[in-house]
Amino acid sequence: MTGKSQQSLGRGSQSLSGKPERIVELDVLRGLAALMVVFYHYTVVYTTGADAAIPYGVLAVNLFFIISGFVIFMTLLKTRTGLDFIVSRFSRIFPVFWVAVLLTQTVVWLNPLPIYTVSWRDAVINLTMLAGPLGFRWVDNVYWTLVIELMFYVIMLLLFLVGMLRHIEKIVLPWLILEISADVASRWMHHPIPQAIAVLFLLKYAHLFLAGILFYLIRFEGVTLSRQLLLGGCLATQFIIKGLWGGLYGVLFFTLFYLLALNRLSWIAARPLVFLGGISYSLYLVHQNIGFVIMRTLSGEHRIFQITVALVVALMLATLLTYLIEQPALRVIRSIYKKYRRVSPPNQAKD
Repeated sequence: MTGKSQQSLGRGSQSLSGKPERIVELDVLRGLAALMVVFYHYTVVYTTGADAAIPYGVLAVNLFFIISGFVIFMTLLKTRTGLDFIVSRFSRIFPVFWVAVLLTQTVVWLNPLPIYTVSWRDAVINLTMLAGPLGFRWVDNVYWTLVIELMFYVIMLLLFLVGMLRHIEKIVLPWLILEISADVASRWMHHPIPQAIAVLFLLKYAHLFLAGILFYLIRFEGVTLSRQLLLGGCLATQFIIKGLWGGLYGVLFFTLFYLLALNRLSWIAARPLVFLGGISYSLYLVHQNIGFVIMRTLSGEHRIFQITVALVVALMLATLLTYLIEQPALRVIRSIYKKYRRVSPPNQAKD
């Protein structure tokens, strides 16, 4: 990054710390991605051949990762210390996750689902958000993406601590080469990359997070040839790693984000979609297994009716969790932390 870009990036960081206007288009994209995942689980995972099936809806998870790349980079640019970032992320994702885990486990325990029912011991381990890597079953299989998100947070925090955020563009190409090389090697050897290594280096998803970062830089720093070429590399990696359909969905997601980066996506910010984005995290956490219980209970009814009832209940639960758990917990934790920062001695206030 040039000296001029670094100075400009510094100015962007300062302005962000002054409570910038929220980018509501991100909320809309997050909400639409969550809805695609919901319909995928209700129409494909639960029962194949449904009338409203969206067979590739699971690829909307890719959009979540692009959004995270954009948002986490933006967050770190206005972050003073590593502890600030940790508290910010913890308050955002953990309290409502704990409630969602316990709620889902209770509903499924009372209405057992074949394959999906797990023990309470597994449920307790789920509260760490690391059940899968620790060798335990997920209370809800959608939680696997949260491990990928956590690993991205850890990597970005490390880059922040060693002062590499300003040089993030220099990391993109080597990381893409690593990701593609690992994929080619695994296919050539007919043996998958060990899960721990794949997660540690985000070997199937790094290009999506990196694309989100590049879109942030384009929005706040402007379009450059190198950023466009690197985005092209990210999109090419999507085709290589995810195949034709994954690549085509990638084209759609990259196009939407490019419009967002150029500030030409404001037309998408309809109030219902913004609301959907606001409850999207809670919706993602509670929709699958609870929805399956509802559809199984209504097994004698028409498939569309089952899906509709499950969706309405999931939206209601997500709304309640967002406004009664997620947002209040976030405010309380951050308020307590601000008081701690004010009373901490200067030598403790610095990580």
